[in-house]
Amino acid sequence: MRPFVIHKLICFVVFAVFLLGTTNAVSQNFDRISDISIWEGGHSLSMPFVGGLIAPQFSNMDFNEDGLQDLFIFDRNSNSIITLLKKNGKGNFEYEYAPQYQAMFPALSQWALLYDYNQDGIEDIFTSSTIYPQCCIEVWKGSRSQGRLTFQRQIFSKGLPEILNFPVAGSGYVNMYVSNVDLPGIVDIDGDGDVDILSFEPDGSWVSFYKNTSVENGLPLDSLQFIREDICWGKFSENSFNETISLGSVDMCAQPFQSSNPGVRHSGSTLCVFDLDNDKDFDLVLGDIGSNKLKLLVNGGTSSMALMTGLENSFPSTDPVDIHIFVAAYYVDVDADGDRDLLVVPNDRTSGLNQHHIWLYENTSSNGEVNFQLRTKDFLIDQIFTVHSGSHPLFVDENADGLSDIIIGSNGITQKDGSKQYFMYLLRNIGSVKQPVYSVENTDYLNMSQLGSLTGRFAPSVGDFDGDGDADLLIGDSRGFLIYFENIAGTSQPFQFNPPIYGYSDVFFGQNAKPQIIDLDNDGLKDLVVGKKNLQFHFLKNIGTSASPDFNTVLSQFPNSNTFGQIFPSTNNYGLENSAPFFFYNDHKLHLAVGSEGGTIRLFTDIESHLYQSAFTELPSQINNINEGRATTISMADIDNDGYLEMAVGNERGGLAFYNTTFKVDTISSVVSSVSQSYRLFPNPATHSIFVNGEGPINIEIYSIHSKLLLTSDVNEVNISELPQGTYIVKVFGRHKSQILKFIKS
Repeated sequence: MRPFVIHKLICFVVFAVFLLGTTNAVSQNFDRISDISIWEGGHSLSMPFVGGLIAPQFSNMDFNEDGLQDLFIFDRNSNSIITLLKKNGKGNFEYEYAPQYQAMFPALSQWALLYDYNQDGIEDIFTSSTIYPQCCIEVWKGSRSQGRLTFQRQIFSKGLPEILNFPVAGSGYVNMYVSNVDLPGIVDIDGDGDVDILSFEPDGSWVSFYKNTSVENGLPLDSLQFIREDICWGKFSENSFNETISLGSVDMCAQPFQSSNPGVRHSGSTLCVFDLDNDKDFDLVLGDIGSNKLKLLVNGGTSSMALMTGLENSFPSTDPVDIHIFVAAYYVDVDADGDRDLLVVPNDRTSGLNQHHIWLYENTSSNGEVNFQLRTKDFLIDQIFTVHSGSHPLFVDENADGLSDIIIGSNGITQKDGSKQYFMYLLRNIGSVKQPVYSVENTDYLNMSQLGSLTGRFAPSVGDFDGDGDADLLIGDSRGFLIYFENIAGTSQPFQFNPPIYGYSDVFFGQNAKPQIIDLDNDGLKDLVVGKKNLQFHFLKNIGTSASPDFNTVLSQFPNSNTFGQIFPSTNNYGLENSAPFFFYNDHKLHLAVGSEGGTIRLFTDIESHLYQSAFTELPSQINNINEGRATTISMADIDNDGYLEMAVGNERGGLAFYNTTFKVDTISSVVSSVSQSYRLFPNPATHSIFVNGEGPINIEIYSIHSKLLLTSDVNEVNISELPQGTYIVKVFGRHKSQILKFIKS
């Protein structure tokens, strides 16, 4: 947000478009907004813009060197990094969002845990390899200079240089195996001062112990030289096809289970290793991909010879974990009191429980043993705004009070039984023109949940689709259809809709339809652009009238285009891409911003002249540096009346982020308007003069459809006799409002 500046024009366009500078896109800057409040459940959320948490993985690190352990979070749902600072000292569970540290970390994938392996006081990163992502571990060494963290990927001299290796007789060096679905144990197992690693082998039955021999060989701690010390650490076996555990003996590893159906495979286990009973060896808490629970394996052996002798099938015994599905536990110090607590969450990227799903067990022991007491099932998440998964924000003045509200579509809430319910949310702006404050007004806006299993993943768009002066809603869904809500309220009235029409225009667009209503060819009729899963865009030209739009239902048939802009995937994951269009004008020229599955926002121009067959031009821009995680969606409006546009960004985690822009509101180029139209222009068509009727003094500017200024006037009547025949755009400036009109010179 910026200090209030008085401009000649105060724009009342609510769902606006933004002007990407007056020079070129390279000069852009975007700053994260942190001073907007969101109220939910009667209180102001303390960390509304974390962006949601779906499958978070937790580690401790002191980011700001204040002596308190902060929280590093890697959310494997979207490969996102979240950094939280411990606040208000020790003995509480209070944190504040500190996104300034996130950019200091490298891009990570699949899983990530911190451990200070060289004991320099700065945590290092152990993570799934980005080069060999199916199997391996890469390590990033942390360092700090003048308060800034940096990380350098470690290169090893033996085996594949970018990943951890160990020697195998007759085979040289091979990679240490960690499935990208699993979560390894990273801890000093044998107590010799260097870090060791536990991980399930490829068949998912036994845990291998990779012993770090740096200390034994007189090498520095950052040498990271490993041997495979034991292929069956703890002498237990997990069924490769389900979660059953078998215990062995000191002389014999438990044998793997056999299955009558070898075509069904089990993959996915999480390890959390700590000394539960203070007997100087490590016990194991185990999560399984097919289970809602955690198992505890008690080590009855020693630090040098682990032997699991006790099994608790539902851990902890008091208030046992029950979270859908594939649970992971993290042994971290949450309240900064010096002992570690337990955080339990789903590890499934997309199908796990996404409400009441972050369980905090406080360690209340004072004698060195561990005693976990359940404190909350909503740790952190009760202070974060989220629609639980897949947020699709849309700025619009829903109640016609002149303030920008937000409608947010959701990819759904996963229930305890694994089923999903789908909703749209309404955030009401209860602040002022200069300072927005949002309140969660409705968590089932328009009763979208009543559509049941028919549809889901709602992506809303807005525009006056039927030419009656009010804003209608068009919503894309997961199945590839559109849902039409006709607004019957009239101009400058709170939304009031007719019953929805599912499958509007009788067109199947393909999975994850994301529409935008826009007059692309400047003929005065609202067209449709629809993005979908494979990053393809469809352009449907309106062949009806302004009051009764009509479309050719054959997507590939002229005047439609199913190769609109030739915007192809920016990654190799063609089938995984999702395209989220947002049109706007830059220096009176139409541009397109595209949210994507990978999280980046791409920018295109040269649109009007390339509606068919040819490609748009992609522009470099600092907008590309914004990455809120997978499946970004965007909407923009001037929500603080400073003449500049702010940007809301949604993501796969169901959260919301706000960014400032340095781009002025371009009223002549507004793509969508849902505000009151109090000025009237007549006659239309006109031959000699036009007259603009409205209250108070006005200024009038007349533009060509190519945004060239042709005439100005400070009186209501304008002589247009010298203008050639055609369509023209009129900007009307009043004392407290402005408006865009069109007329035809006949």
